[in-house]
Amino acid sequence: MAIRIAKTIKYRFMKHVIYSTVALAALSFVACDQPGSGGQSASANSADEITTIAEIPSVEEDSKKDPVSSTIQPITVTVKGGIDPQTWKPGETATLTFNRFPRNAAQLQAVQEQYGGKPEAAVLLELMAFEIYNHDKEEGSKCLEMVNVTNNIPDVTRILKDRYNPQYGDYYTPQLVATYMEGATPENAYKAKQPFTIQVRSHKVNKYQDSNALKGTVLYLEVYSSGYDTPWRGISVTKQKGCPYYKAVNCPSLYTQCKPVSFKIDDEYTDIWAQ
Repeated sequence: MAIRIAKTIKYRFMKHVIYSTVALAALSFVACDQPGSGGQSASANSADEITTIAEIPSVEEDSKKDPVSSTIQPITVTVKGGIDPQTWKPGETATLTFNRFPRNAAQLQAVQEQYGGKPEAAVLLELMAFEIYNHDKEEGSKCLEMVNVTNNIPDVTRILKDRYNPQYGDYYTPQLVATYMEGATPENAYKAKQPFTIQVRSHKVNKYQDSNALKGTVLYLEVYSSGYDTPWRGISVTKQKGCPYYKAVNCPSLYTQCKPVSFKIDDEYTDIWAQ
């Protein structure tokens, strides 16, 4: 009897610690759109550096948002190359590889805190936020607010509401984010290569531009997708004065309607969280 009581007390204590960790992370968002917000500068990552996100997810809580699996692993991100934030170098590339998508805002914030000080990270974070919104509109809305400048949030949210609404027929495109993953094509039902990888490059024509309105330098980037006839999709990002992270400024090219799964195959799209 004594042993059983001790085990029960230990279980309840550990469960409380895990919930407290997630709750504290969810409350510590950095408001970057206002200059002088006081955020600390994110540490710079060198090329080919492997960044491991030190998070302690609540398996029970995450399983509610992820019906595919109740086993949630820490997120790891590997970066090869990188985009120079100071000097525009046409076509400069960065390859970002990661093992899974965040399931909620707290996990996305962990990725942002580790790597958000790099321009290419804004692209990865935007796609991750899209996918969270696909599964949970309330949690996804928090994520979109986290990774976009204020002026970009309404447009992104308005379009994604329709993109991820099954009632909209062909306009419904749950495979949107999967089209940006390496190995995913319409001909294989957008089944991505594991681990997930995206390719980012600086725009070959558009130079960096300083913006007084945004209080930051706008960088024009592109990310590769197999879901469009024009595979390189544009996104502009900036790190505003007083903010440690790069955020999306404008990215309609990322959420326009993509190609459906090819009619030539019998397979259907499998949720990228289950891949």
